[in-house]
Amino acid sequence: MDPQLLNRLLEDDNREKRQAFKNYAKDPIFIPRYDVSLRYEREIALERLKRVADNGFISVFDFERNPLNVFAAHEVAGMIDGSFTTKMTVQFNLFGGTVIKLGTERHRKILRDIDSLKAVGCFGLTELGYGNNAVEMETTATFDPKTKEWIINTPTTLACKYWITNGSIHSKWIVVFAQTIIGGKNEGIHVFLVRMRNEDMSVCPGVRIDEMGYKLGCNGVDNAKIFFKNVRIPAENILNKHADVDENGRLVSRIQNRRARFLVVADQLLAGRLCIAAMSLGGTKKCLTVAFRYAASRLTVGPTGKSDTPILDYQLQQNALIPLLVRTYGLNFGLNYIKKRWSKYSEQEHTEIVRLCCVIKPLVTWNFERVASITRERCGGQGYLSANELGSNIGFAHAGMTAEGDNSVLMQKVAKELLGDFDAKRIKYTLESKKVTDLDLASLVYLVKAKEVFLINLLSKTMKSKLGGGAGLFDVWMKQESDTIQALAKAFGERICLEQFLIIVEKETNQELKKLLQLVVHCFALGLVSGDLAFFGANEFLTAQQSRQVLDLHRKIIKDVAAHASFLIRALDVKEWMIFAPIAKDWAEYNAHDNQGELIKARI
Repeated sequence: MDPQLLNRLLEDDNREKRQAFKNYAKDPIFIPRYDVSLRYEREIALERLKRVADNGFISVFDFERNPLNVFAAHEVAGMIDGSFTTKMTVQFNLFGGTVIKLGTERHRKILRDIDSLKAVGCFGLTELGYGNNAVEMETTATFDPKTKEWIINTPTTLACKYWITNGSIHSKWIVVFAQTIIGGKNEGIHVFLVRMRNEDMSVCPGVRIDEMGYKLGCNGVDNAKIFFKNVRIPAENILNKHADVDENGRLVSRIQNRRARFLVVADQLLAGRLCIAAMSLGGTKKCLTVAFRYAASRLTVGPTGKSDTPILDYQLQQNALIPLLVRTYGLNFGLNYIKKRWSKYSEQEHTEIVRLCCVIKPLVTWNFERVASITRERCGGQGYLSANELGSNIGFAHAGMTAEGDNSVLMQKVAKELLGDFDAKRIKYTLESKKVTDLDLASLVYLVKAKEVFLINLLSKTMKSKLGGGAGLFDVWMKQESDTIQALAKAFGERICLEQFLIIVEKETNQELKKLLQLVVHCFALGLVSGDLAFFGANEFLTAQQSRQVLDLHRKIIKDVAAHASFLIRALDVKEWMIFAPIAKDWAEYNAHDNQGELIKARI
């Protein structure tokens, strides 16, 4: 079977653009360099991004013309390098996307410069003291009616804009989220386009930019903390799609509630979460490709005592790697569904889209971290060598787990929104209770759905009981029911992914491929159940004997899937020239020479 038959299901949009981007990755500029300075890492990351932008693989105008391409470009870029991909997501989604979505005609003159990187920008939401509680940020934009200007100020150290990607070296512009003061009244948070560097890259008066230094990973990203002191910008620099000042210096907005205004202006974070998920999915596929190729080629002790058996033949290796591969397939299909829902949703669907975007980012990035860490371990000492790419992806994964919303905090939001709609009877769960007597796919699907139904009913009853007994909402939610909250959100997201995988299987017309997909989705469902046998046993969904049977069947199907591992990995379509790790190629030849752990001698 041609792996592209399966890849068309994984990469089901913008296939020509994806392939063109992958082909362009043959350029030696993308080969990693390791023994280089911090400044070199930053400049090569920018150069990579410039070449991607110059070739039109992503554009800020995609948000209007082809929104799914934004995510497609992120997934391909994530297969190559975490640093330039991170710079890309800020330039084109968080900065450019905010300008094109929250600005009006008067702001569109900068858009082509965003595309060409003539106007590199950054996203000024997070402050040192205000991350998940950004609505309480301290940065101010005070309107001066005499000069028709906004005055941007950082009143305290906690108010400095923090972790600002592109800010330390390359940005000329920043979209600043700030408490908006008009006539002495705080009108809530709005977004302002602020110049931070001049064309000669000198820092603008009143702006202070501090370099944040070395990080756990992605050191090609120039992060900064940024302060403003009486920085004046024209009145027209407020991004005014939803609010503006009139000629009399009064705020005019169609959204009267301050918190509602903040949620609208921060809406680009939804696309940001999908971008993070897409690029993390690309990194996940790279790690899996490297690890499986090495496991298939690394020979060690076999039945005769000779080194004649690939480590992929070992149950230890299969049980570690196959579930990660299978889960990645399931999350891929879930992400595809959510991207499409986001790209064409109506206002009436907004709450549901928020839940979907907020749940898929944690699931994909947590999986990325597990894949990167476990593949590093299962590749032994070779996995520890930088040139083999797994270590850099551990840092990349951790960035994704925190960026655009801490994963666990996002899961709290998912559970909160679910519970609110459930209690208000805006969503209903229809699932007939049944006793599980078999472990076929239908029974496993039932268990996955039943877990979500059980948890939302449990959380609803518990909250009502405790609040009715006089307990405070904050104490119950934040200090007593965290485990159930997290479990509910995870169950919701996993159920969505499983359902989408089943739809893919049902629609497939190639019988050979359909049979393989049925095996893989069965393994995915077994993984979801076996991963939480304590829940299913404690709540009497499964007996102790059935729990043991789940584990036995899971091990058997892992072995069955392992027979198809090469095909499943090739279907991920990380091209040969995009795989830099020596252990994924002729690693004996690589080690025949003194290469200093590098992949290329020449520097740009």
